[in-house]
Amino acid sequence: MNQKKLHKARVQEFQGVWYLLFTVSAVTMIFRTDFYDPFNSAKLILLLILDSWLVGHLLNSYRLKPVRFRTLEFTVTVLLLSFLVCLFMSTLMTDNFLVALIGDTQRRNGFLSYLGLVVIILFASRSLTFENIDRVYKIGILVGAILSTYGIIQISGKDFISWDNPYNSMISTLGNPNFAASMLAVLMLLGISSMMLKAISKPFKIMSIYLSVSALIAIIVSGSRQGLLVIFFSAIFYVSLFSLLRNRNIGLLVSSFSSICGIFAILGMLQKGPLAPLLYKDSVSVRGYYWRAGIEMFKDSPLVGIGVDRYGSYFKQFREASYPLKYGYEITSSNAHNTFIQLFATAGIFVGLLYLTIMFIIFFSGLLLIKQSDHEKRLIVLGLLSTWLGFQAQSLISIDNVGISIWGWLLGGSILGLKYSSAPSLAATYAHTQTSKKTNTVAINLFQPLISMVILIPTIFFSVMFYRAENTLFILKNISNPSFSENKQPVYEYVNKLIDNPIADPYYKYRSALFLYDMGFKEESYVITSNILRKDPKNPVFLTGKVFFEEARGNIAELISAREQISTVDPWNAANYLALLNLYFTNNDLDKAKEAQSKILKIAPGTEIAKTATRILN
Repeated sequence: MNQKKLHKARVQEFQGVWYLLFTVSAVTMIFRTDFYDPFNSAKLILLLILDSWLVGHLLNSYRLKPVRFRTLEFTVTVLLLSFLVCLFMSTLMTDNFLVALIGDTQRRNGFLSYLGLVVIILFASRSLTFENIDRVYKIGILVGAILSTYGIIQISGKDFISWDNPYNSMISTLGNPNFAASMLAVLMLLGISSMMLKAISKPFKIMSIYLSVSALIAIIVSGSRQGLLVIFFSAIFYVSLFSLLRNRNIGLLVSSFSSICGIFAILGMLQKGPLAPLLYKDSVSVRGYYWRAGIEMFKDSPLVGIGVDRYGSYFKQFREASYPLKYGYEITSSNAHNTFIQLFATAGIFVGLLYLTIMFIIFFSGLLLIKQSDHEKRLIVLGLLSTWLGFQAQSLISIDNVGISIWGWLLGGSILGLKYSSAPSLAATYAHTQTSKKTNTVAINLFQPLISMVILIPTIFFSVMFYRAENTLFILKNISNPSFSENKQPVYEYVNKLIDNPIADPYYKYRSALFLYDMGFKEESYVITSNILRKDPKNPVFLTGKVFFEEARGNIAELISAREQISTVDPWNAANYLALLNLYFTNNDLDKAKEAQSKILKIAPGTEIAKTATRILN
């Protein structure tokens, strides 16, 4: 009976593996040209839908193969569930629950995103073994070949889609050259490491060669240092550890050399040392501002953070005074560009520490597995761990993009799965769960689809609402043109649909209000914007909109109030203080005008704004 149940569990797991890998691949490659955000929102919606079905497989695996107490799997499962619980608590305490749930505009790193990623790592760790791990390599090679080919097509100017793209053309299916380069680097590393494996057939090894060449070309032409960073740090880890395993003395020599190269590379990215001309980009130094702002956010609210994925609403409040002087008063950031800092800053210490702990367990599990395994299995784990480390390297300087992150969580789950399955006796895992009661085979077979359907139905309802919000704003963007008066009524109707949508991003409602204003519905637009700002009074974008409306209405008192509110969420904005100074001066409120001047001279001395402020009161 024990062996029968074990066999059923293994069959269920193997069937679910292909679905798992399909989910990961589909989420990475999907985009929707009829969405306002064609990349991030499309990936989140698909992740939620496909994961809903995967949850049935996951729960069925726990039914057939319960987690044993006091095992590594039990510890990791508790940590992952604790991570979700703490993240959800932070979500509930966020000042804008909807943003915390679905994530900020153009990011979508809210609670639902991480819920989906946790499902991926849990099922991967339960279903992937040395017997089927070759599928991860093969799917990675296939997806990498597709994405690198698309990248080359984009570089050649033959893209079949005319993207509204402020970057260079190589954005792949990720929407940004840095994300695209990082994704190609991760899949390229999987391909390169597969060349050492006997389980990978010749056709896939040939495809790996194509992937490596085409991906490297796309990464270099894209101008993204991020992809090269992933390759570099993953490669030095792989070579160093491989050398140590083959010959300790040679390995120590290679490791020392690699470490020196790594140090020089890091210094180069920080504009120091001989490699600075090759590796330094201004976008690297600007990340220092993002990181320090994130650290300040964490200090301000260490327990639950400033709000899940609410970095963008608080960045101007916590940025350094020198940032706007260097980059401009309206330039902002919606992410810390470091996954670890982002989680600590927005979700608090418990979420941050749990995430760090899970990542450390994956790393040390990989190292232990390499030490314990024979030659072929050692190469399999070394390839996975090196690629996973490459993903972690980019997460230190980049945003947790769902299309890339899903591979990081899959690779982490793969390493854990190999560690779990390397236990002395898998059959013993099930011995303690058996009773004399007969098992109903039909019930077991129906368990997964029934559970999946129960979860899938509300997810589809939610996703349809999400889809409508994205599609509606996309349509509004295309038809809102004052030159076409016949579009006035359709714009009005589409805006009302968006406003009535409970899943619509608050920023989308704000944008729709501006479209409404352009078409002549000025009072209706003002009411909508006021309602949005009432629900999110600390959002600098919405406050800027209030300034626009109050100026248009000639309401000086409300205009002053709006700019005073901006000064609380953007205390280093000398341009805003200058506008306040002018308003105070016009109202003959000289005391407040002098206060505004004093702040300008303090935070922006020697600038044109400071000179203008001095001139006004002289």
